[in-house]
Amino acid sequence: MTASVDYGELPTLKMKRIAVTLLWLVLPTLHVLGQDKLYPVINREVPVVVLNSDRSSFVVEKSFSHKLTVGYPGEDKVFLPESDPPTVMLWLRVQNVSERPLKLNTAQFITRDDQGRTYSSLSIEEATKRILAGFSDATNSAKALRSLSGGRFANKPTEAQFKADIERYSLHSIEISPGSAKEGLIYFERPPQNRFTISVNLGDLWSQPFVFSTSKQR
Repeated sequence: MTASVDYGELPTLKMKRIAVTLLWLVLPTLHVLGQDKLYPVINREVPVVVLNSDRSSFVVEKSFSHKLTVGYPGEDKVFLPESDPPTVMLWLRVQNVSERPLKLNTAQFITRDDQGRTYSSLSIEEATKRILAGFSDATNSAKALRSLSGGRFANKPTEAQFKADIERYSLHSIEISPGSAKEGLIYFERPPQNRFTISVNLGDLWSQPFVFSTSKQR
């Protein structure tokens, strides 16, 4: 399920109403899930991936099977109030270009940090628990919403609303039918150090790891 909104086709008034209705999802002043931005790192010795146009994601294709886009969630993806959950979150899109169903199992995903530690992927339930723990007070979000909506939303979003949208914008283990695509957030344990580099292994989807760093590449 995509989290993007095609603003080019929407009148200005309708855009504002959607922004209010979706609450924190399209507020550009808020940090994306409160995490540090992650930048793709190119391995010059293994040129198996290419970057998309804004250099925020890797794009690869396995011939006659599937196409992957993996990177830091952009401003057209899901936004939540500023927080600091102990998680790493990436946006993954899987397009099945074959004539057979493609099984997607997010439990196969793992990361390895630059200290050699390995981390399994977090389930959506565990990621939700950590994210919610990071922003139990949504005061900043509520203030922004009141300004945007003219005060119509006086109360802060409920925990149930947060949970519902995290669930909606997460990538689930699923079977992808031929010619279709699925996309959403994937979650990992965050390394303990402030600045880090991680290698993301997507199991059977791709044989080479995708490397990201909190330091912008030159």
